[in-house]
Amino acid sequence: MPITMKPHSAIKFDTQKLYIITLYTDRHISWEFCMTTLMKVFHMNLESATIITDQIQTDGEGICGGYSLEIAETKATLVEELAKKQNFVLQCLVEEV
Repeated sequence: MPITMKPHSAIKFDTQKLYIITLYTDRHISWEFCMTTLMKVFHMNLESATIITDQIQTDGEGICGGYSLEIAETKATLVEELAKKQNFVLQCLVEEV
């Protein structure tokens, strides 16, 4: 007796939307603060943190990763609070991909 299966295209998955976090600065932020924040909050390794920090220092902005909305908003708030405590102007933009 043959087995009949539905095509894969008919199967729908409930996927979460992805949100990216971009850090913006006025270029008056310390290299050490930026590196530490990327490594602690975004769990980046030294190489990734160095690349993103260089982008932030050079261009004034850098993309830090993609997350679900709740996680992205939590990380963005945490980064802004850490920056404010250190008297740095650093803003996080959370946007849907």
